[in-house]
Amino acid sequence: MCTHTITSMTTLSVIEKATLQALASACDFSLGAHVPKEAVTKRVPTNIRGDARKALRKLKSKGYCFEHPTGRNKTWQLTQSGLDVARRMISSG
Repeated sequence: MCTHTITSMTTLSVIEKATLQALASACDFSLGAHVPKEAVTKRVPTNIRGDARKALRKLKSKGYCFEHPTGRNKTWQLTQSGLDVARRMISSG
């Protein structure tokens, strides 16, 4: 793991961390899977689902996930750095 991943993990907000973990869980920690945003938002508490949608866009701008156009909808996929950060968060408790 690169040091950029370790230092950038601390710059994520609580909601961004929860959203990244939800995306990793929805993708089953796979780089090849991409899921609709509803699969991500249903894994976070109801009161922050709107913030989780915004956090997906922020995570995209920070390089932790991709957005894929698929017909009428869009799906989300982890990047390698997003996967590394999600695994690091889970292993650190």
